[in-house]
Amino acid sequence: MRPRVFLGGVAAAGAAGWTGACALVYWRTFGRIPALPRDSRQFTPADFDLAYEELEVRTDDGLRLRTWLLPGTRDAVVVVSGGHRGRISDVLGIGAALRRAGFSVVAYAWRGTPGSDRAGHTLGTHERRDLRAVLDAVYERLGPVPIGLLGYSMGGAVSIAVAAEDQRVRAVCADSPFADPVDLLIERTGNRLVLPAAAVVNPAIALVARRTGARVRDFRPIGAVARISPRPLLIIHGDADASVPVENGRRLHAAAGPPKELWVVPGVPHVGAYFADRTAYVQRVTDFFDRTLGLDAGSRE
Repeated sequence: MRPRVFLGGVAAAGAAGWTGACALVYWRTFGRIPALPRDSRQFTPADFDLAYEELEVRTDDGLRLRTWLLPGTRDAVVVVSGGHRGRISDVLGIGAALRRAGFSVVAYAWRGTPGSDRAGHTLGTHERRDLRAVLDAVYERLGPVPIGLLGYSMGGAVSIAVAAEDQRVRAVCADSPFADPVDLLIERTGNRLVLPAAAVVNPAIALVARRTGARVRDFRPIGAVARISPRPLLIIHGDADASVPVENGRRLHAAAGPPKELWVVPGVPHVGAYFADRTAYVQRVTDFFDRTLGLDAGSRE
């Protein structure tokens, strides 16, 4: 084989591999979720014997979000945000527990997930608009009640960023949040590919910016977390988290102002603390919102 032909083949194979790696990162992170079949069955609060109502929620860029309000007996509400591209029903377990403790609970579906309007996923960048719209709807429906935020993975990162700018939020509990989405993508990509991670991640970020206008680099929970203080923050993280390593939780806790708590759960994977010991988890989270939303255990049902 001639050297030029051989080198050309190597270059073509390398280019194809790089293109494929970029496409894989893009579609796994930002690609749209396929629409559910019309007859697909999804859990609702009714499956947990919980009364609920649908809230009308539209974002400032015109998207309708599926949102459930589970009315409680206490003058406080906890807004629960799920993980990256998750479903609204994913948070019904902890939502039911908080409702049994007397809190009103609000759960919602991110843009582009089943039940909400179709849209591109932006790893929290535009999803901040979703949470802000939900907070507006809560105030419109319930008035100026004390609000706590509980978020999982991306939902925890979004909760931190939104609370930093919105004084209506009294307290934040973030379970397995990431500190910086770009750093996380580069770290996870670098662990799986021979190619330099930045050479794969940067084109994916540029493409999502072109398609959605989302500037992912501008969304940095690590740069916002200090502005939550003096409102309380609880960060929960498993030390066996392979998706969002526990160092993310430790970095966020170190950057936050007081009062702050970090609960590192031994041997627990990504957002796994609830499943590892539901009783302990519910007690810890409920106690946090009891203290921080100005309530006491005597007001429970």
